Amino acid sequence: MKIKSRITLGYAAIATILILGICVAIYEFTMRDRVQQFEHRLLVKAVSVSQALRTKGVTDEMMNSLNRNSASSLQDKSILVLDADGKQRYMFDDEPTQPLHINALEMVKLAATHNISYISPDIRSAVVYKDNSSIKPHIIIVAALDKDRILWMSQLRTILILSFIGFVVIFLVAGYFLAQNVVSSISALTNKLTQISSEAFSARLTVGKEKDELQELAVTINNLLDRLQSSFDTQRRFISNASHELTTPLAAISSQLDVALQKDRSKEEYKKVFLSVKDDVKRLVLLLRSILEIAKASGSVGGIDLSKVRIDELLMRIPVEMKKISQLYDVKLNFEDFPENDGYYILYGNEALLYSALRNIIHNACKFSKDKCAYVSLTYTYQNIVVEVKDNGPGISPEELQNLFQPFFRGHKYENTMMIHGTGLGLALAHRIIELHKGDIYVESVVGEGSTFSVFLPVDSTKTYKKTKDSLTQ
Repeated sequence: MKIKSRITLGYAAIATILILGICVAIYEFTMRDRVQQFEHRLLVKAVSVSQALRTKGVTDEMMNSLNRNSASSLQDKSILVLDADGKQRYMFDDEPTQPLHINALEMVKLAATHNISYISPDIRSAVVYKDNSSIKPHIIIVAALDKDRILWMSQLRTILILSFIGFVVIFLVAGYFLAQNVVSSISALTNKLTQISSEAFSARLTVGKEKDELQELAVTINNLLDRLQSSFDTQRRFISNASHELTTPLAAISSQLDVALQKDRSKEEYKKVFLSVKDDVKRLVLLLRSILEIAKASGSVGGIDLSKVRIDELLMRIPVEMKKISQLYDVKLNFEDFPENDGYYILYGNEALLYSALRNIIHNACKFSKDKCAYVSLTYTYQNIVVEVKDNGPGISPEELQNLFQPFFRGHKYENTMMIHGTGLGLALAHRIIELHKGDIYVESVVGEGSTFSVFLPVDSTKTYKKTKDSLTQ
């Protein structure tokens, strides 16, 4: 069932139940009020008969004349007077009303417990009244048919039924237009979304001025589209840059081999070509490995193996790794400001990915530092392990800081950085791995003095901690 139909029927059903309850309440309260009024009239008649019986010199003929011409206007009435033993003392019936058929002894028993009782001996209503004011108590039974109430309630019932049907129709129509108004806005959003494709991904939903749920939905969808477009743009740039970076060493290898095969050359020349090709192959392998690591780090934390990792042991492996890359590289580790409790060194994450992230940051510091040395310190703050990596390199300009963690981005502002080889993927990979572990990375850099990379890793990686830039100095 469509939402429009569900809204219409739901609205109509709720309104119908309310109207039905109101109609039933009106009918029941009206019926109760009319019954009470009629019972009061019966009681007044019974009291008047009792007073007449106590009057001296009143005969049955006088009583009949009085009841026949009574102003009480009771219709189809019957009057029966019994003594305390149940014997009949007086009886009157309107013509052509049938006389009362009741058990006198039962009336005596009823009157013994209640001075006033109401019964329904037939289709009529009756009151049983016991008069104890005289020496000889007597029981007076007055029965009559409330034709006015029957006619009144019949008319009221007809009015309520017609009103109920009319209100149901009105609520169905109102519910339909209400649903149409709600669904039309949703349909407009749906139609707009169907127009958004990979070729026209910049289109966005129109956000209305009314502060309602539909506006919130449109804003949420637009934010989602912004994130998707940013992701797609990043993916396109990544593919374009990756294609270029992969093509460059392959083209260099191909051109060198073509030149080498044009004529016979000496062993030294072939060796020179092979060494150059080897460098290009190493660069290609490094590039492919980085791309694969980025692909692995781009997933969710649920898709990687997690375990307890000692951050100090992880960092102590990196100096040896840097020496393998270059004997000029040096890493200075400082754990003096870290708590002595071994439990603070442990976090929850993927050891291989965390090692890759920290290695890339430290390698980057060694490459650009003037003395080829990276200064690494370990601290603990706000339930986070903080790894700070400092260098005394050329620094990074504010313009380049904005794109520092983009894949294949390399600084070109200073000439000495152009002479340093790299893929432009190391920091991008480190950034994604740290985000995967619900951590943060901040960079402070002064041009001409060096840069400081601060990595925040939560001790419990299943939670997200809020970290501010001010906490870097604490």
